[in-house]
Amino acid sequence: MLERRDALGAVEQRGVVGALSLHGVESGHVLRHQHVAEPAVRHQLRLLERTAAPAQPLLLAAPDLGAFQECVDETIKGQPLREQPTPEGGVQLLWPCDPVWTASRPALPPVLLADGHHRLEAARRRLRGAPRTAADRLPALVVDHRHFPLTLSATHRAVPGLDLGRAVAAAGRIAHVTELPSAARLAPRSGTFLLTGAGRVWEVSEVSPTAMAGRLRFVPPEWVELPAAISDHVLIPALCEDQGVPPAPRYTSHPPGPDEVGLILPPPTWDQIWSGTASGAGMPPKSTHLGPRPTFWPLG
Repeated sequence: MLERRDALGAVEQRGVVGALSLHGVESGHVLRHQHVAEPAVRHQLRLLERTAAPAQPLLLAAPDLGAFQECVDETIKGQPLREQPTPEGGVQLLWPCDPVWTASRPALPPVLLADGHHRLEAARRRLRGAPRTAADRLPALVVDHRHFPLTLSATHRAVPGLDLGRAVAAAGRIAHVTELPSAARLAPRSGTFLLTGAGRVWEVSEVSPTAMAGRLRFVPPEWVELPAAISDHVLIPALCEDQGVPPAPRYTSHPPGPDEVGLILPPPTWDQIWSGTASGAGMPPKSTHLGPRPTFWPLG
């Protein structure tokens, strides 16, 4: 059992560490909310082939822990086995669960895959390719999302090779672009993006409907208003085509650095996540950043 507390001792996260069956997707127990990008899956597959196990567990959000709630409630009454500091000045605690929960584990209600889509898909492909030798489970942390909701933010884009001035000019041809004060908070309003570089920030809004229609016609209709789809299929291709640069962004949970040109995206909403999951359309790759994640794999 894992619990994460902030610097003041308040519980931020609580959940159970275990091994997730790779067949959970087919059975409907693991709900994936993001599509995967093929290059990232191949990268994770190469890592699995070299190391046999991922460096971090999958992060799963459980709206209801079901019968496992009793396991959590009983376990935290005891003394933690290990305490580890977190980068934010808090602490991460680990307890051993009673072996009875492993010997006769109850069924867990459906859970949302919050982090690890590419790792899960790579492991499933590896198992299909070598069913007798590849592992059929992955380490996973199932957190109590009902009582300690995960944080939700966007995944941002840094685009190598872009010239900042030309990028601002190209953005201005398909959207309304306004430079903001350098001290402006790097948090775009809903429906806008922030184009950043060299310590300067431009707000990008009112993207041309013509540009949107032309570039989003091949994506699921449920995506047309999602920031990640507009970023990856409209804005970044337009900026890169203008300069002959490959549209191959680096994805980051932090704003692009001062020596990078990139886009800061507004976060999606939980309603969009659950709606995409329920409809089967999902969301574009690298749409969200959910956390907090374990500070490191605690059982390594």
